[in-house]
This record gives sequence, C-alpha cells and structure tokens, in this order.
Amino acid sequence: MVESGEPSWLVIDGYEDEPAAFGVPPYVGFHIRYICGVLEKKNIEYSYQTIDDFRLNPQSLENRLGIVILAGAIVPGKYLRGAPISFNETKKIIAAAAGDIPILCGGWAIRGWRQQGWNPLKKNLFLAVQDTDATLAHFLENNSWQHRRRNAEQWTAWAHSGAESLAVKHNPDLGGPLTYEVEVYQGCVRFKRGCKFCIEPKKGIPIWRSPEDIIEEIKIAHDNGVEHIRLGGMTDTYTYMAEGLEEMEYPRPNPEPIAKLLHGLREDDRLKILHTDNGNPSIIAEHIEESEQITKTLVETLSDGAVLSFGLESADPTVHTENWLNCNSKQLKSAIALINKYGRERGSRGLPKLLPGLNFIAGLNGETSQSYQLNLDLLREIKSENMLIRRVNIRQVEGEGFQKIDDSDFRKFKHSVREEFDGPLLKEMLPTGTILKDVWWESHDGRTRLPRHLEPSARNPDIHGKAGITFGRQIGAYPILIGMNYLAPLESESNVVITGHGARSITGVELGLDIETVTEKQLAAIPGISAKGAWKLISARAKYRSKGKTLENIDEWFSSINSTTPEFIELYPIFN
Repeated sequence: MVESGEPSWLVIDGYEDEPAAFGVPPYVGFHIRYICGVLEKKNIEYSYQTIDDFRLNPQSLENRLGIVILAGAIVPGKYLRGAPISFNETKKIIAAAAGDIPILCGGWAIRGWRQQGWNPLKKNLFLAVQDTDATLAHFLENNSWQHRRRNAEQWTAWAHSGAESLAVKHNPDLGGPLTYEVEVYQGCVRFKRGCKFCIEPKKGIPIWRSPEDIIEEIKIAHDNGVEHIRLGGMTDTYTYMAEGLEEMEYPRPNPEPIAKLLHGLREDDRLKILHTDNGNPSIIAEHIEESEQITKTLVETLSDGAVLSFGLESADPTVHTENWLNCNSKQLKSAIALINKYGRERGSRGLPKLLPGLNFIAGLNGETSQSYQLNLDLLREIKSENMLIRRVNIRQVEGEGFQKIDDSDFRKFKHSVREEFDGPLLKEMLPTGTILKDVWWESHDGRTRLPRHLEPSARNPDIHGKAGITFGRQIGAYPILIGMNYLAPLESESNVVITGHGARSITGVELGLDIETVTEKQLAAIPGISAKGAWKLISARAKYRSKGKTLENIDEWFSSINSTTPEFIELYPIFN
C-alpha cells in the first residue's frame, strides 16, 4: 500500500540477524516482509522505512493507525552497509509516539531485552514473544493484543503478499545489491537436544515449506524487481525435508526436494545470485552418499562464492559435551573434504563455487586455555591437508548461563587465526591476478557505509579516479571486502583484478581503464607503477595533447617516459 494523506501504520525495519536468518542490508529479511504482508492482505494503508533511513529522514509518527518495530539482530557482528536498531533507539521511538497509539515490537532482540527485565509501561504497547506478524493480524481482527503463532495457511499467504510489499518495493537497495532472504523452513533437527547457546532448537521440530510454495514466492519477488536470493531460515541445508526427524540422532538427508527447489528457481532467467547458508557437518559426515548428491546439486545451481556455514563452535571434546554441540572435529573434517571435492572449482565471477565457512564461539561452558589450542591445532590440520575454508568466524557467546571469557586467551587465539590462517587462506584462494567480476562499491575511506555515502556527491561519476579509498563487495553471502586506492562512484559496480591481500580483505584495481582518461591515482594503484611514475605518465600525456597528438597504445606511453610496460599490465586487461 502506498501512503497517502490518510492515517496509516508505520513499519520500521530494525533488521534481523539470527543464526538462520539475514536481514541487515543489503538483505531484506522474511519476518519484516511477513509483517508487511499482513497489512497488504488486509488492504490497510501503511508505510515502510528501514532504521538507517529513519535515522536520516524519520517519517512522522503523527497521524498513525499504529507502529510496528522489528528488532531481530541477536548475533553480534560488524555490519558494513547498515546498523540494526539499538535498545535506546527503540525506547526513543516508543516515547515519541503520540498518546495511546498501538505499538507492536517484535523480533528476537525484543525477546532478549524483555528477558533482561525491560517492561515499559505505555498504554497499547505490546512486546511480542511469538510471531510478530500473527500477533499483528490478531490485533487488527480483534482490537486486542495476544501472543500468536502463524499457521501454515497464513505462512504462505503472508510470504507471498510480503514479496510484493513495500519492504521490497520501497527498499533502498532494490535495483542494486538487494538480496531477498527467503524462509525455507523453521526449527532444527536437533530440537530435542540442540546447542545450548542457539535459539533455533527452541523453535521446535522443523516445519517445511514446499518447493512449489517457495518458488511461487520468489516468482512474485522477481515480478517486483528482486534479482538476488538467499535460501535462509535453514539451520542445515542438507536436512531440508530429511527423513527420521523424531527417531534418528542424525536424520537422513533427502536429495530430491532440495534439487527440485534449486533447479526450479534456476529456471527463472531473472534470478542472478543464488546462495544458501548453513550446513551441519555431522549430518554430512554420517550420510556421505546422500550428502554427496546434495553437494553436486548445490555446485550446479548456486552462484559462485557460495558458503556453507559449519558450526563446530569448539574443537574441545569437553566443551562439545557440556554445550550439546552439533559435531566433532572428525565429522567436521569429513564434511569439509566432501565440499572441497566438488566446490573448489572457480566460477564465472572468479570465486570458488562452494566452500565451507567455519564458526567458533568463545565463552562456552567447559572452555579453558587448552580449548583455544585445540581449535588452532584443528585449523593447522585442515591447512596441512590442503582443504580450503572460505572464512573463519569467531564470536563470543551471548546470554546468561555461560562462563566468563579469558580476554588474554581469546585475543591470542583470534590474532593467531587472523595471522596464521585467514591471510594465507585468502592468498591461496584468490592469488594476485585473480579477476573478480561485479564488485559493488559501497563506501569511501572506511569500510562502513556512513550517512555521507548516501549523498549524491558520493555517487557522482566525476569523482572517479580521484584521491581516496573505495570499498566494495560482490553481491552474495559472506562477500570478501575489496579495497581500491582511489575513488569510484558508490552504488556502481566494476570488474577488478586483485593486486594485494590483507588479513581478511583484498586490494584491487579496475579492469577496462582508458589511457585517455585514466587518472594519476588509478595508475599508481597498478603494480609496477610508482607514484612518481604515475605523475610522469600523466605529464607525458598532457604534452602529447598540447601538440595535438594522441597516444596510440600503452607501450608508446611508457616509452615516452623511458620505461617499459609493467608485466602486470601485459598479463591482465587493465586497459581497453
């Protein structure tokens, strides 16, 4: 519904980031779409605004039928393109709302704040602890608040209507890097005794959506401009519609439904990037034959750069036992070997097609200094056996019931991983000279997008090649940060060639530069050209122009300053 002058609801997307759900830009999460889908189905006037947009240009809280705030970011992380709503921001919005206007707050962050004692006293304010969308629907139908869960019919209806809601149509990233996170199923196959730190087992036995239902939702999303999809909501891609959920410790993967879903999605030519997320290494290891079939399907259908997040969390057997973790080191290595067998091949954008990502969590019960050493020993084994890992994610446990983290041990472990594993891994996976296509530029002079990066001046083509640093990433899950030692217009994309490596990021220079327009800073970013050499080249070009001449080719240009063309330029198509 498009906002008019009539009273309307305001939906504020404070973003979600759960173990099986992305919703921080450039992702649009499924829970915010379900909320908007309720209003769409009921033909109720509303407006949608992300929290980042609200910070800059807040929509009025006046003349509202009600306000819905989604706060679902529970996994601590560094966000480069957006920042989830904070506790203080949520309280300020509530306080600023007029009178007894209905306000609904939902999401796992809201539940967490409530469990920590937050119980604001404001008439007609409700903190949902079940499904925010179903709670909203109940209020609209009964004019009373009640915790509610959506049923299967509502799930489909609101997913489909949410695919054409303002959360999509008015999303600031639509037409650019917007990635549509779709919920494939909810719950966890380890619902009886899942990892103690994780919220997913609390959702109960998995409830699947059919391939046909998901494909139809994404078709609607494509009709409304969506191009990039991530299959989310899954604690484990390999157990979608698995067999033996209630009787087996390791349910048996079912290759047919996931193949039907993935190939069905790929039949639509409007789909560009397709990624998924989690994989359970113990399931893969205990069912190699079925997992091999699924792995082949993933490699065939997903876009390159796909990552399967493997939650080992700790290599320490004591920590594994005390926290009911999902896999041991032997199972992990078996799963990594299978993914490497098929996923190491490089795809069209320049990245390996499918690799595992490895998650560690610090602060779990039973952890000691030896736990960190066991983690490092495992990483060294993986490295020595020539198995590729796309990334290593190290987090600290959140919530009550866990032990205090030894800061010294944690810092040493993190430093060792970054120095010994992350950097060398990047160089092995993406050596100098690797060409990466479709890099989307997001920020200048720092890794995090700031309000000034949204100004027209940051997107002006006239800044291209001027002094500064530009950061960007390819579209997809867990993209690698790429830095470039000159400015490029933001919200544009380029193909780049890698020129250097950091611990967790890479440096590059654009392909297809023009010798008649290339700038001094762009030249200096090319290996083999010094800052002084770049200045000489620009001066030589100016002299040519003053005489009414043009440069015929690169070799002539370098000869004019008594230099040879750098080997890097000979090897890669940096110039047209």
